[in-house]
Amino acid sequence: MNAKATTKVADDNKRGSLAFGRNLIVLAALILAPCLWCMGHGLLTLRWPRTDATIVDANFRVQTEQVASPGRDRDEWNTFSTHYRYAVAGKEYLSGRIEPYDMGMQNSAGAERMRQQYPVGSPVHVAYDPQSPDIAYLEPGPSSVSLMLGGAAVFMGLCGFWVRSLAKRGLGRMET
Repeated sequence: MNAKATTKVADDNKRGSLAFGRNLIVLAALILAPCLWCMGHGLLTLRWPRTDATIVDANFRVQTEQVASPGRDRDEWNTFSTHYRYAVAGKEYLSGRIEPYDMGMQNSAGAERMRQQYPVGSPVHVAYDPQSPDIAYLEPGPSSVSLMLGGAAVFMGLCGFWVRSLAKRGLGRMET
């Protein structure tokens, strides 16, 4: 192989590594953007007024799904749902919202913790929206899911920048 061909292969490898790093950064940004929005709006709920509430029901479930993976026959995860009753300005409300802006997901370990923390009949404090008191959250602030996904997106983005920095220095290569 002559020097010109070797340089072309090296340039192609560098371009591939730079593109891979860029793709990681773009994917991280696509994940991080909604997470930041959810975290920001979750932070706003920390300023909401609080009121006393009572847990009226609590459901903890262990979900099971059959999987076709070698060495595993099923996946299990926990879910928790609850309803609580509270009053604002003499009007009574019933809500089941736990964390704000959780993207419809729940942390399985958090579900186990909530089962123990919120038994039926227990008194709790909830944060409610002063403009719309029918909206309340048992655990105000950024949701655990948005924090975890945001952290994963930041890590992915940093990996993308790292791959690009290695490629610019000519270290490592991507096989085609």
